[in-house]
Amino acid sequence: MLLIYSVIIFLILSLAGITALFLTNLKKSRATYEKQQHTIATLKMQTIRNRLSPHFMFNALSTLSGPAHDPQTISQNIKTLLMLLRQSVDNIEQTAIPLSEELEVVKGYIGLQSLRLPEPIKITFDIGQNADVNQLIPAMIIQIPVENAIKHGLMPIIGEKILSIRVQNYDGGIEISVEDNGIGYSSSPNRSMGSGTGLKILYQAIGHLNSKNVDKITVKISDLKETIQSQQGTIVRIRVPEGYSYDIS
Repeated sequence: MLLIYSVIIFLILSLAGITALFLTNLKKSRATYEKQQHTIATLKMQTIRNRLSPHFMFNALSTLSGPAHDPQTISQNIKTLLMLLRQSVDNIEQTAIPLSEELEVVKGYIGLQSLRLPEPIKITFDIGQNADVNQLIPAMIIQIPVENAIKHGLMPIIGEKILSIRVQNYDGGIEISVEDNGIGYSSSPNRSMGSGTGLKILYQAIGHLNSKNVDKITVKISDLKETIQSQQGTIVRIRVPEGYSYDIS
């Protein structure tokens, strides 16, 4: 009987030891997997940001190839360009930036882009009184739609060019809209959902961040004539949920 008890105790201890070893190895494997996932996530975001930065710099630098201006204007344009490039470099290290900072970059970008256009663009910024300009948003989430609006929507048309940027609260976060009176979304194949270097990179960044959040950032591009029959143009609506996490770990 003592032998039987000894065998049972031995088996129990052996099973406990095997179980403990299995759980330890499982924990180590899980920790290794999570570390690898964090590394992959970090590399993805670094790749996205590193691709955004040269793209942004190229477009900003190209604006200086426009017509010459007086020395004071040239000096101001160079200062604006330096601000844009500094922001671009700084943003490489950040997953998100404050809305106010993104708007500052957009205003500078529009100012430089206007130098290349034969006709001026009427620009309006409508920032809601209750909109939280300190809320974090992905870098270039406004600048890229603005760039597309100018390049693909407004530049092809003759006559008055209008670009409107609005920021307002919605139930659960902020909504940003970029609207133009250009040729329209459906008439501009280079502006379609997911096409173009800037949009592709932006969607990659948003897609990766959304995978870490329950409430998602949404981007919708549509023709204005879908809602206003007599008006052509494009509207991009971006919704960023309140409390959105930019933690890629």
